[in-house]
Amino acid sequence: MKQRRTLIRKEGQSNIAFRGIQKKKTKYLKDLYITLLDLKWRWATLILFLGFFLSYFIFSIVYYLLSYIHGDFDHIGDPKFEPCIKNLESYWDALLFSIETQSTIGYGTIYPHAECGGTVPAVFVQISVGFLLETILLGFIFVKIARPKHRRHTLVFSRNACLCKEDNQMSLQVRVGDMRNTHLIETHVYGVLVKRYVSQEKHVYPLFQHELEFEAHGMGDRVFLIWPMVLRHKITPDSVLYTLTPEDLLYDKFELIIFLEGTIESTGEMVQARTSYTSKEILWGHRFARVEEYDEKNDKWCMDFVKFNNVVPSKTPRCSAKQFDESPKTDEGAEKEREKASLLQGASKVLTVSEDTLLDYSTASETEAERDSE
Repeated sequence: MKQRRTLIRKEGQSNIAFRGIQKKKTKYLKDLYITLLDLKWRWATLILFLGFFLSYFIFSIVYYLLSYIHGDFDHIGDPKFEPCIKNLESYWDALLFSIETQSTIGYGTIYPHAECGGTVPAVFVQISVGFLLETILLGFIFVKIARPKHRRHTLVFSRNACLCKEDNQMSLQVRVGDMRNTHLIETHVYGVLVKRYVSQEKHVYPLFQHELEFEAHGMGDRVFLIWPMVLRHKITPDSVLYTLTPEDLLYDKFELIIFLEGTIESTGEMVQARTSYTSKEILWGHRFARVEEYDEKNDKWCMDFVKFNNVVPSKTPRCSAKQFDESPKTDEGAEKEREKASLLQGASKVLTVSEDTLLDYSTASETEAERDSE
């Protein structure tokens, strides 16, 4: 299957690469906090463990050198000698003591001697550095986990978009749903159509953005996303899709990007969910099947997500919205003429029936009068 050549992937991630940026790494380091948040999880985990390990390792060397310079290793087992760090007899003991000090575990088997110069300052510096590392490393890991962008994974868009006639007007439709019971508030939706554009000066924009306004039922661009909803873009003369025909979906190169933005109810943070549709992912003459069902047993409305991507055929003219808006005038007049003719024909039938009934009645009356006279 041919890979989708799109700007935005179906799941919402960007499909754009940048190159030729001078001093890119320097610019990223100046914005270190956001750089750490944007790192992939494998690199974030590596930085977390590597940061703590380097701290443990550096201070273990400091403690080992303090003991070595003080001569502790030459007086191992001497009860009269006071070492800088009690029971530190090898480098591995120094590493264990470093981990215990920074993590404030304090098993008690290895402990420093306060009268040994350099021991107290080294412990103080390590604990201070340890608090700083925990704040930075654990802090950015927590923020990375709690970022509101992950809320978009429970917001789902339909696999395809549909183009059909609704309310006697051509419209483009997309379905969106929320899996959670805690819903977004102040939710808005809008779309962008990206396609090639040539200006009057013959300047070519291969990726030109056109605005597409979507509405959710009668709420405008505000989406009350308690149940799956069908978003509609009315194809009016102001729409960039006004001249779109079914044949254009096969040959035209454009991409439809849908953005859904709202506030997470439980945290108050903003979140954006997005997806994209290529021209070949728009189904002409179809609309979305119903997913709303009332469960009489549990006395609740049930939204069947199994049918979320299901579509059904819809009677839609195989022409552009412009052609559709221009053609109904003659068709409507002809339809009215047919209605008038039908009414006149019906009236004539009624009149004929009435005349026949009167004729039969008069004939019957004359016959009955003759019988009475006899």
